[in-house]
Amino acid sequence: CSELTATMAAKLATSTQSLVQCEVHKDAVVCQDAKVQGSHGIKVGEGTVVHPASIIHAEAGPIVIGCFNIIEEQVEIVNSSEVPLVIGDHNMLEVGSKVLGEGGRRVGDANVLECRSVLKPGSSVSNGCTLGACTWLEGETLSDETVVVGPGL
Repeated sequence: CSELTATMAAKLATSTQSLVQCEVHKDAVVCQDAKVQGSHGIKVGEGTVVHPASIIHAEAGPIVIGCFNIIEEQVEIVNSSEVPLVIGDHNMLEVGSKVLGEGGRRVGDANVLECRSVLKPGSSVSNGCTLGACTWLEGETLSDETVVVGPGL
């Protein structure tokens, strides 16, 4: 599925920006009360579930969400860059977590962003990482299987 995610990102990067597209895989679920908005394309991969009251906002560039992700209530994913924001496969974004700012591969595969954690602009997580409850990451890239705990100070 990761190859598919990279392909979707490449297609969105070259698509015409005047045409807003939202492509949801037939085996994905986006709840009616989720807010999927923006002036650029959004793709949601196979088996991904987007819960109510979550926000996916392609503000300045496209967003590609891979396969088998769970995006819980009040999660915010915002791309404020022209570069596609890519979220890999098998991730869990728990209640109130946020992925904010610029594009690029911001979230790899098999990560957990716990309740109210924030991935700020200039930061990303590789694969198998956990960003603990109420923590935030700014201007850093977490290497594989890194765990961040404690309040973000």
